[in-house]
Amino acid sequence: MAGNQSNRQQKRSRASDAAEKVSRPEEPSKRRRTSEGNEEVQGNEVQGTSEKSSTRPNRKARRAIGEEKRKNAPVPWSFSRPVGGRYSNLDPVVTDDEAYLFVGLDTAVQVFATSTSRLLRTLQMETGQKVIGYKLSPIDQTVLYIFTPAFVTKWNWDTGKRLARWGTTNSTIAVDVSENEKADQIASYSIGLHKDGKRQILVSPLADKKLPDIVALETSEQINAIQVAYQGRVIVASDGHRIFLGTTPSVDLETPESTKYTWRETSLPVYATCFHLRENPEAPKSAKGVEAVDLVIGEGSGSILIYQDISNTLVARNADKKSPPRKLHWHRTGVSTVRWSKDGNYLISGGQESVLVLWQLDTGKKQFLPHLSSPINNVVVSPSGNSYIVKLADNSVMVLSARELQPFANVTGIQMSSDVANKESSSRKAFRAVATLHPQHPERLLVAVPASHQSNQHVVQKPNSAVLQTFDIRANSHLSRQALARTNTTTLNMSPEGTPISAPDVRHMDIAEDGKWLATVDTWTPNPRDLQATTRNGNIHESPSGQPEIFLKFWKWNPSSDMWELVTRIDAPHFNENRHASVLALSSRPSCHEFTTLGEDSILRFWCPTARQRSGLKTNASDRHQDTWKCRSVVDLKGCLSITSAPLSMACMSFSEDGSVLAVCLPSDSGANDGLVLLIDARTGTVHYRRTGVFFGTPCSVRFLGKHLIVASTGSVAVWDTVDDVVKPIQLTTTNPTDTLVPPMLAINSRTKSFAVILRELDNATTNNNTKRRRRSRFNIRIYDIPSFELVFQESLTCPPAALLSDVYSGDYIVIDATGSVQRLGCLDKASQKSLQPQEVTSHLNTGLANIFSHGQEKVSAPMIDDSDVVSSGKGLAGVFGDTPSFSLPSISVLFRNVVQTLGSS
Repeated sequence: MAGNQSNRQQKRSRASDAAEKVSRPEEPSKRRRTSEGNEEVQGNEVQGTSEKSSTRPNRKARRAIGEEKRKNAPVPWSFSRPVGGRYSNLDPVVTDDEAYLFVGLDTAVQVFATSTSRLLRTLQMETGQKVIGYKLSPIDQTVLYIFTPAFVTKWNWDTGKRLARWGTTNSTIAVDVSENEKADQIASYSIGLHKDGKRQILVSPLADKKLPDIVALETSEQINAIQVAYQGRVIVASDGHRIFLGTTPSVDLETPESTKYTWRETSLPVYATCFHLRENPEAPKSAKGVEAVDLVIGEGSGSILIYQDISNTLVARNADKKSPPRKLHWHRTGVSTVRWSKDGNYLISGGQESVLVLWQLDTGKKQFLPHLSSPINNVVVSPSGNSYIVKLADNSVMVLSARELQPFANVTGIQMSSDVANKESSSRKAFRAVATLHPQHPERLLVAVPASHQSNQHVVQKPNSAVLQTFDIRANSHLSRQALARTNTTTLNMSPEGTPISAPDVRHMDIAEDGKWLATVDTWTPNPRDLQATTRNGNIHESPSGQPEIFLKFWKWNPSSDMWELVTRIDAPHFNENRHASVLALSSRPSCHEFTTLGEDSILRFWCPTARQRSGLKTNASDRHQDTWKCRSVVDLKGCLSITSAPLSMACMSFSEDGSVLAVCLPSDSGANDGLVLLIDARTGTVHYRRTGVFFGTPCSVRFLGKHLIVASTGSVAVWDTVDDVVKPIQLTTTNPTDTLVPPMLAINSRTKSFAVILRELDNATTNNNTKRRRRSRFNIRIYDIPSFELVFQESLTCPPAALLSDVYSGDYIVIDATGSVQRLGCLDKASQKSLQPQEVTSHLNTGLANIFSHGQEKVSAPMIDDSDVVSSGKGLAGVFGDTPSFSLPSISVLFRNVVQTLGSS
């Protein structure tokens, strides 16, 4: 077993390199390295010598054996390096020249260029290591220290190479870095968790040679934040309720026994949510030579407390010398972050109000930067003081100029709901993202994201994804964002009674095969408190205004504006007893502009575009809004069900690859555990075949792969050969047939002739006394081959999944987890067979004249832009380029041709 595991790991490493080339073409493939480079070289040399001496007499035999093993070996599927992800709640870091920005993820640190807001490289940590801090070296700006609970790694971020790594004495919780008094010496000041449960503040030299740590403080208090000043001679730590101030005359890293800190502790009048230090060299030193530091504290009720020279005021031993702090108050809720300006004349604060507040301390005036896209989590002042780095709760980071408060850099990740925790909750339905890949540009991920986010991770809100985000998973960059439903991002999202105003939630989304039409279904339910006056006996369901509002919308792609334009909105596409009925499934028909919806009223509706009639006016062929959508046919499925009174709770459907047949899976309406599958003629809408016993439980997802129909339900995964009428069940292990909170995910890939399924499996874990058992869940992804039905790949996922998609042009599967990370699951054997994607435009980071002219002869068509629509109606070059961002422009050949035509016509 161990040998098979090691062989699989070796194959995965090779396959991951191939998958990395698919997902990140801008980065060259890197050879796998171990922690000891000399051992790697020696191992290769020894292996090469043994092969040279042993393969000569049996070369043909060994070659035959090798070919036989390769034929019988499993397909080497492997994951690529993750892209996207949610930015951790750590302060961003910027270089002294403000040219590069560092943003931390859970397991990596990303480096961006502020001039272009482009990702340069990712510094990836080992599996299982979470980033808890990262700091630039005060001596060498090309060196970045990344801290995890167990290790400290030293990186040259300019080249992306890891220079050194060493372990920590305790499990690190928080850390700060400062330059020492002696030249070329750097130390980290960290809070570590000791084995006995106490917490220690350790001063650790960050040097090539190993030096002993200095234990500055050991306490039983739960301190979790630390900052240092004056080259480590002043340390301030806090647990929210108390402030710990440590001072020392000097810090000698080479002789730790000579460094002794004097600590003073005091209780705070409020609960501190954040604090920041400022060195005040103008203030006189104390009698013991302690430098003066100013402290600003943000607290939970929204006020800000300012303490000048805390050694003589806040933590003074003489009670007579203690002075009350200066208090500022504007925020309605807790202050998320507060910072001193470089000169100490201003304070910058942010919180839940989505407003950046600048406090002028001399005059008491306030300056506001309102209507940000989300609440503020972190604010960092650049070393020069000319810029403010603002991290928002919607997974974006802005770099603002301190004078004009204008952004000159913006970094945006995948903006999925942030209140989805990594831990499973048995009482809440698992989060599933509404996402799809663009059929003509598979590198573009279309995902429904919330209109507003909450920075408080303890507040669990119902996700309301009302905005469409387009994200390039190849370049790892944000492309566009637009609203799909009513949003209130720039208004107060709280009612006068203090209840949140919820936005509509996009439940379904699909896109036509040519990428010209998009269909969405959004649902909005009013707050029950807002309808108490209109309800009867407090029952919201008795009031017509308390029922959900459901809309089916059709969007058309406008290449000139690079936006989806709403063409038709259909109120209540399905209804039941004079109320809106939920839409259970939405599917696009291949090879034509047609969508199909299935509602809880057991009605199947086919939607198609038609010419808009304008009161007898002639239809202008150049009018791009000439189309509207209507229902062309209705199929009543109640006759196929024995029980027609109860509405449908869950159903799924899918078209065949040619679009001629629609398969509809309905749950069992009888006592038996056999589901119902209907095969419907998509052209006439007639039911041609009715089959039971294909699956068990509640249907969750269904897909066609040639003549095979794969159905995933809460109790089974089965493959139905629709031609021979043979059902092949897929053997499952420890899944729970009654588990409807975590339905399985399914995706098929016609290029690799396989399908992937993600299941939640339950493991039995026993306690020490072997009497009590608890069930722990994990998510596994499996890939099965068609038509052999063999399991070719299986691996556990480290995070709960949110979506499973398929890239039909590369043969990869796309896995999106709850943190917004995207990974490609590719096959090494299929890498050489992958064809170019239609209308693909490869983006290069290092673009120059050589790259422009080298690609000038290639025939690469523009993404989602027809040749006849490229030249806009504007005059001159402005009509060619318009306001389109650089990363969304068509290919170089198309742009060059349009420029020549424009200049020639002028």
